[in-house]
Amino acid sequence: ELARSAAATIQERLAADTDSFHYAIVPGADPFFEQNGLLLLSIEELEDLTDGLARMQPIIADLSRDNSVANLSRLLMQGLQEMDETEAERFAPVLERMGNATVRVYQEYPIAVSWEELIVQGSALDPGSRQIIITEPRLDFDALLPAGPAIEKIRQIAVDSQLDEAHGIEVRITGNPALNQEEMWGIAVDVGLSGMGSFLLVAFVLYLAFRSGRLVGSAAATLLSGLIWTAAFATAAVGQLNLISIAFGVLFIGLGVDFSIHLGMHFQSEVRRHGDPRRALVGALNEVGGSLLICTFTTAIGFYAFVPTDYLGVAELGLISGTGMFVILTQNLTLLPALVLWRWPTEASPAPAATGGGRTLPAALRRHPGLVVTLGFALAAGGMSLAPRASFDSDVVAMRDPDTESVEAFRDLLAQSDTSPWYADVLAPDLASAEELEEELGSLELVSETRTVNDWIPEDQEEKLEILADAAFLLDTPVVSGSEQPTPPVAEQIAALRELRDRLEEENLQPYGGALGASIDKLKTELDTFLERVKTDPDPEASLATLQEVLLGNLPDQIARLRRALEAQEFTLEDLPPDLSEQMLSPTGEARIQVLPRDDLGEEGAREAFVDAVRSISPSATGVSVNLLEFGRATSRSLRQALVFALIAIALLLLVLTRSIKEVCLILTPLILAGAWTFGAMALVRMPFNFANVIVLPLLLGIGVDSGVHLVRRSRDLVQSGQDLLGTTTARAVFWSAITTISSFGSLALSRHRGIASMGVVLVVGMLFTLVANLVVLPALIDLVQGRRKPDTR
Repeated sequence: ELARSAAATIQERLAADTDSFHYAIVPGADPFFEQNGLLLLSIEELEDLTDGLARMQPIIADLSRDNSVANLSRLLMQGLQEMDETEAERFAPVLERMGNATVRVYQEYPIAVSWEELIVQGSALDPGSRQIIITEPRLDFDALLPAGPAIEKIRQIAVDSQLDEAHGIEVRITGNPALNQEEMWGIAVDVGLSGMGSFLLVAFVLYLAFRSGRLVGSAAATLLSGLIWTAAFATAAVGQLNLISIAFGVLFIGLGVDFSIHLGMHFQSEVRRHGDPRRALVGALNEVGGSLLICTFTTAIGFYAFVPTDYLGVAELGLISGTGMFVILTQNLTLLPALVLWRWPTEASPAPAATGGGRTLPAALRRHPGLVVTLGFALAAGGMSLAPRASFDSDVVAMRDPDTESVEAFRDLLAQSDTSPWYADVLAPDLASAEELEEELGSLELVSETRTVNDWIPEDQEEKLEILADAAFLLDTPVVSGSEQPTPPVAEQIAALRELRDRLEEENLQPYGGALGASIDKLKTELDTFLERVKTDPDPEASLATLQEVLLGNLPDQIARLRRALEAQEFTLEDLPPDLSEQMLSPTGEARIQVLPRDDLGEEGAREAFVDAVRSISPSATGVSVNLLEFGRATSRSLRQALVFALIAIALLLLVLTRSIKEVCLILTPLILAGAWTFGAMALVRMPFNFANVIVLPLLLGIGVDSGVHLVRRSRDLVQSGQDLLGTTTARAVFWSAITTISSFGSLALSRHRGIASMGVVLVVGMLFTLVANLVVLPALIDLVQGRRKPDTR
């Protein structure tokens, strides 16, 4: 009753606020269903309801005449005296609620006992304590959070009406606008914190790599400047960020710093050699400038590969981040040199950290390059063999933060099959065709229920009306409201409660166990506590009045409501409320069929099986489950399209720039191996692809190719000297670049948004595999291809 009253209050306020809401309805709460809803039950369910009403009739009839605590106590004593074991079950819930009522008297906001619940218990008519209000807000798409004002209005209504947990009511908001708002706000906070954390972590790793505050400051300033310019481009070219492209900042930090690392490390090496910072900078640019240019194009291609796809979220991310690579290259060729040379001391800078150590394990492995390469390809083959185990999770709710209000409320509704949003919708040209199609769809094994507007027209109405007439006869006693009854004296009420307490101690009640025994014991304890408090209560009359209000205050209204429901009238299709018929029938006669799934569509493969089954009969079926499945399929196509495009484009670009098929194969091999390892790892741990992490594999092509470019180009210069590739500045720069990238991407893995977190995890794993492929497999492969001698690791 409290939930119903709260829902009515909110619905009335929302419906009146036409500036913020299109409409607001409480399904099934309109006067039509208040009166005629019982006719939708089956004959057996109505008979169960009548039986329950008959069991409670003596108490209801007597309380209708005198709804006082003293009279209720006397009725319970009389019933306990006369009952037998077959009648024990009807007293247990009454005794339990009376015990609860005595406790609530001294609570700040006591909740009344529901006699309606007692009357219909055991029948199919479950009044429940949850009410659903459906409203469509007017969204302001010029605002950062389009649904923000409407959601704030709902929350303010709840505050103004004291609809909170203290008063026994919990108001939660879910649905697409609320889910999107909480998701966008949560991601903005998470990505913002990740961006700041990523920047600080990258700065720390830069210090470990450079051991020079000046170089770290110059690289950090260059990175920040490039980020600002890229954000400006995003504002001009795209205009807004979406749930995927908002992560561009973290990706930019992780990738943009690579340019500074390669330039900075080669600059330090040249300074130690020549001492002249200007000459050192020119030497560093000559050494790695060409590689940086190639890396800019290849990384940008990895991002731009998403632009022509159907997935708008990653298409915008690709455009922003791809252009950001050219921005950061420009900054590193202009701003970084200016900052580095500004008042640079004449003495040589300290040697960078990690000049050795990091090469020990790879060099040891390279004594057997054939074994290393064979093992790498074997693991890649194993990873690809796991491809059938890979899956795509198209459940957009599963990606969100599970602790947000909108997701929790949505999950609660999802647990109820009759409120599941995952149904499919089928449109028929007319109602007759819809009935035929409904029967065919209902025969599908994966379908639990189908609905047309005719399902709201009950069968056997005449027989049901006769049953309801018999039930109404049981309530055919005059109801006298509590305000018209003289309140018994305090002493009489206390005496009646004490007598009931003593009656509960009598021996003939002791053998009862089960629910009745537990209720008797609980009521004795609660009555003892209440009677002791009343003794010292300065206002016992007020406490007893509260007890009577909690116990019996709502009884007259509840009986009146039940009477209205028992006075149902026969109705036809034309009598249905407009808000229901308009959902199921179009003005031109088309009829809608709702098709509900049998299985939980959150399980792997269940949504695809259900949608395909429905579409085998009705190819034009739509609905949320169909839309999500098609969205997932479109995203998978986008992934494959971007992957193929990126691979071909990068290969062609490398071929044009290097003019060597051998070098192109050397550069791309670690990427293919790392991609296969990443794919296999995801399949092995059963981590599904989703709408966020699906972008990782194409990105790894563009991101990981940089290291291969630097290493292969440097190895070409070392062919004659025979110098160990892993002992060069290039190898150290590749190592520290990967560490900074992993550190940056790792911050995304801490996001509360499961989709963004999974993207961070896959990026970290992919970058680790890319690092291993480039610093372990690639040098061994270069040794085999170029026929170089084994490195001396002594």
